[in-house]
Amino acid sequence: MKKILILIVLISACSFDEKKTHEAFPVVTISDDEWTTYEGLWQSNDATIGLELSLEVGAPGFDSYYKLRESSVADSSASGTSSHGRYSSYHELTNMEFRIVLHDLVEFNNDLIVFNQVKYFRFKKSQNLPDEMFFITRGTDELLPCDDNFKPITEDWQFTLHKRSRLFTVEGYITFEHDTARFFERNTRENWKVANLGELDGLKLMYKQLATQENEGIYLKALAYSVLDTNPQREKNALVIKDIKSIGKDPD
Repeated sequence: MKKILILIVLISACSFDEKKTHEAFPVVTISDDEWTTYEGLWQSNDATIGLELSLEVGAPGFDSYYKLRESSVADSSASGTSSHGRYSSYHELTNMEFRIVLHDLVEFNNDLIVFNQVKYFRFKKSQNLPDEMFFITRGTDELLPCDDNFKPITEDWQFTLHKRSRLFTVEGYITFEHDTARFFERNTRENWKVANLGELDGLKLMYKQLATQENEGIYLKALAYSVLDTNPQREKNALVIKDIKSIGKDPD
């Protein structure tokens, strides 16, 4: 019997069906699977940290399992690490949020990683124990990084962790109008809003260098996923560009 109790709304995983090759690209859905993956970036003056956190479905008061990948990319270096183990979760009835603690994190060099004058969000109970991470939920699709008292370090949507779909490849044309990005996927004929997450800042710079006229569509092939746009005025799925494979010259 699957451990699906109160947390089914919080961490029900997205579908990972890889057999259908001609279906529309996936959107974030609440399903009955065992794992849910959240992804986000932590930006500092010296490096960009990528986080990919998968949580097994569990119940408040009982430990479940997590898998965490952390990567650090700076101008002159890159590194990464993987952790896995147990996490604890607690239901905070006053604010109707969940509190999550990841235990036994593998060592990761975070001495110079600072955001808004706050060190990267790993904490120790004592010098001899492994690091831990703390999160609280915002809605059903977002995790806010916290200090060890569950005080959010940031509530900026761009630097929190978002529940995502499985990864998929997109190929088509990206357009920027002011700060809004749109993507037309030429194989499925779908139009996407591109979220201000992932590689969007880098895409903006590339687009300015490549575009020769206003609102020009620039060819882009990339690894991507979808998230729920949590702005209450929109409530739609948005595309996140995770890794740029090719941009500029259309192979056709």
